Amino acid sequence: MQHINRQQDSHLSEITKLLSMYQVLTLPQLGRLFPELDHTKLLSLLRRLEKSGRLVLQPEQKLVLYSKECIPDFAMLSTFWLLLDFLPDITYHTVSDFPVCLSFYTDSDAYDVIYAAPEKEILLNHALSLSKEECPHRLVIVEQVEQIPKLSFPHITAYCRVLPDGQIAYYKKQGESLFDG
Repeated sequence: MQHINRQQDSHLSEITKLLSMYQVLTLPQLGRLFPELDHTKLLSLLRRLEKSGRLVLQPEQKLVLYSKECIPDFAMLSTFWLLLDFLPDITYHTVSDFPVCLSFYTDSDAYDVIYAAPEKEILLNHALSLSKEECPHRLVIVEQVEQIPKLSFPHITAYCRVLPDGQIAYYKKQGESLFDG
């Protein structure tokens, strides 16, 4: 019994930490992050956190918010889905500053995830071309495949489209190699 309580406390702490960083996550994302918890157990833990005022649960929208002031951010939700695609190899992850949405590390590599909103390709090309030093692999999320030819900055490992259900399609430009993920 004591082991179960420690495990629940660990889950509660991890969920709170994640929401403090990412502000809003979906129930399916949390379910994928904690596969050992079935949907009922996950909802029970989330309700416990909500009751103590540590988060806001919106089960009808399948959202979990750090506070009622948090607004779902499509870019962040998409980049978090991409992060989940690298489980269980992730050793560390964190929110980053524009133009990078989040950064993460595996045992062997470092990655920056960049969300390319439509009509922002020129801005991203300029901002990300200025860096001359070595940088991590860059994974670029696009909303439309037609954006890919418009994006041109160093260290792009792959382009991705993230569907709302978390499915991810990886793309490359002609003549470039797609990473081994």
